[in-house]
Amino acid sequence: MSRGLDACIFDLDGVLTDTADLHFKSWRRLGRELGYELSSEKNRELKGVSRAGSLDLILKWAGRELDDGEKQRLMDRKNQWYLSEIENLGEKDQLPGAAAFLDQLDRNNIPYGLGSGSKNARTIVKKIGLAHRFNWVVDGTDVQKGKPDPEVFLKAASLMDCEIANTIVFEDSVAGLIAARKGGFIAVGFGTDANLSDHAHFVIDSWEKTSLDEIRALVAEIN
Repeated sequence: MSRGLDACIFDLDGVLTDTADLHFKSWRRLGRELGYELSSEKNRELKGVSRAGSLDLILKWAGRELDDGEKQRLMDRKNQWYLSEIENLGEKDQLPGAAAFLDQLDRNNIPYGLGSGSKNARTIVKKIGLAHRFNWVVDGTDVQKGKPDPEVFLKAASLMDCEIANTIVFEDSVAGLIAARKGGFIAVGFGTDANLSDHAHFVIDSWEKTSLDEIRALVAEIN
């Protein structure tokens, strides 16, 4: 039986805006304090991973072991650097066509929410001028488990009271797509990363080139 489209859940970073370089700068700065040079290649492995999970990976790569108190201190420091970096975010930092796609959903009375693992999601979505568009927001402060666990998406779906099997999750990371599939959602990859197609029902690479009719047609082809 083919699926329909009843609702959408959007990841934030990499889907509606892109602060990946800002995260990279902050993690690399922290890595250097630990005597480790974080490469762009290794940084890709942090995509979609929680703050605590990212730190654990960096510590592993650096060959370091720290107690929980020291880990928290380092995560807080990294977050302060990141918050300084995002101070200048604005509407200009919306990904092209994102707001127009939300307009299409509004015109067709399709509800949508935000499901992000970032603990700064509410701050960022406000800075880029999209906070008023989302009636339902779940971020890293609302969940106990990070992606690839589906908790963030399941909690958003619960708030929205939508049918999971007919709800799209738009994600730019492999971890996020795995989480969406685990949760029973329609997993749609966003971006040009070749690895996305291995975990998504289908992939789109731009809001500017995407119409709601095309999305519905692709959803209808899913078995």
